[in-house]
Amino acid sequence: MRLKGKRILVVGASSGLGRESGHALAREGARVVFAARRTDRIEAAAAAAGGGAFALPCDVRDEASCRAAVAAAIAGLGGLDALVYAPGISTFGPIEEIDASDWQDCFATNVIGLSLILNAAIAELEANRGKVVVFSSISIDDSPPRPKQATYLVTKVALERLIQAWQGEHRLVGFTSIANGDTLTEFGFGQDAAKLAPIVQRWFELDYMYGRMMDPAAVAEQVVNALASPETIRRIAITPCYAEALAVPADAQSTDAAAQGRKAVETIRGASRD
Repeated sequence: MRLKGKRILVVGASSGLGRESGHALAREGARVVFAARRTDRIEAAAAAAGGGAFALPCDVRDEASCRAAVAAAIAGLGGLDALVYAPGISTFGPIEEIDASDWQDCFATNVIGLSLILNAAIAELEANRGKVVVFSSISIDDSPPRPKQATYLVTKVALERLIQAWQGEHRLVGFTSIANGDTLTEFGFGQDAAKLAPIVQRWFELDYMYGRMMDPAAVAEQVVNALASPETIRRIAITPCYAEALAVPADAQSTDAAAQGRKAVETIRGASRD
């Protein structure tokens, strides 16, 4: 077990990459705290992880909630060796239709929340020469940027710079960003499939999609690798293997881009529920 006894707080652990990261860390012997807003989800995730894992409520948009979650994690674990930050939200649509509330929500969750958590955790992490792993996105490398996802792309670029800023001022802690490609999670589940379909189809046409989505458990293994490494791994970029990538299912081939995109969204959502 590469992380036996390590005390790790995973924020954004109610589903997707956060939950899978917590489980992967627990399998490697870490003592894990699952933190997020959806308490029923994190309690179930902690129970499934075993090994003394426990759950704590945390809303990264609220400073007091962040301070309380970090303090409770440190108290419950007897210290803190590492932090994993997984929250991420996005709007989908033309940039000119994004209002102030949408921008504020995305910055609060994707960027500012990390700093609020670190404000409370950095002293303990420095004392233990700890590590921080943050989920970014491979989409920030797309040029030109993916259309109709401006809030996500802008905030993830800002997140990368924030990580660098924290690393520059706190050299005793190792910071890693994981720029992951499209992964089977609940990302975008609150959106109308009919609205998402033509957007996703356009991403396919621009060759920004790899033909399949990655398993979050496979991506989570890189969190283990980063935290188990004796050195600081500054950035990990992960995309689906081209050799295994599958095109949109044959029965979805259509001259109607919206219909093809809709089939892709349905395929992704169906797979993520399995």
